[in-house]
Amino acid sequence: MTETLTPATEAADTVERRIPRGLFRFAGVALILFPLLFSAGMVFSPQQAEEGDAGYILSLAADPGVSILSATLLHYAWVALALGVMGLVGLVASRRGRVWVAIAAVVVAFGAVQMAGLLLSDWFLIGMGSTLPIDDALAVNDAAKQGLALTVWLISGQVAGLLGLLALTLGLARARVVSWWIAPLPLLAFVVPMFNLGVVAAIAFVPLMAPVLVAGVKLVRGR
Repeated sequence: MTETLTPATEAADTVERRIPRGLFRFAGVALILFPLLFSAGMVFSPQQAEEGDAGYILSLAADPGVSILSATLLHYAWVALALGVMGLVGLVASRRGRVWVAIAAVVVAFGAVQMAGLLLSDWFLIGMGSTLPIDDALAVNDAAKQGLALTVWLISGQVAGLLGLLALTLGLARARVVSWWIAPLPLLAFVVPMFNLGVVAAIAFVPLMAPVLVAGVKLVRGR
């Protein structure tokens, strides 16, 4: 019996034929790694004894090895997200949500690249905090943050990465890739750490990224 394909299904099949299945699985693995790497990075993130830039620099310099491990894990978490989201269009088999998911994926990838790049500053802050008096380290840090360019970089990364991720998971829900009740959870993943819950917030990050994990598993399994 010949199966009748709708135009939307034919379009999805055409995409899958043109793009090797291994690339979709790679994207799925990257999506699964994102919350795991991010959570691990938060676990190793040093605790500040005092608020402000001085407290942050001192906390990083107190244990450079752990601080570098945390920054590395967080950096590659954002890299994994940037790589993974580009494969999500392969899960949308109909027109319902296809454009939404495609646009949101590009926005998230842009934001993730921005956030990954910003983490380079931790290496310099560790070096300054380890070799300079704190007043000098603060002076260098303040001088580096002058100007509009860095502010635009930071804000665009946060908005595109965080709000874009929420838009993406809502788009996946619209496309019936994930359930509506888990779609908004990623927003909470970035709100919970604001309450200074330490390791609890880091561990909670993984289940709060449920829609990302579900999508990643579906890509690995080929839906």
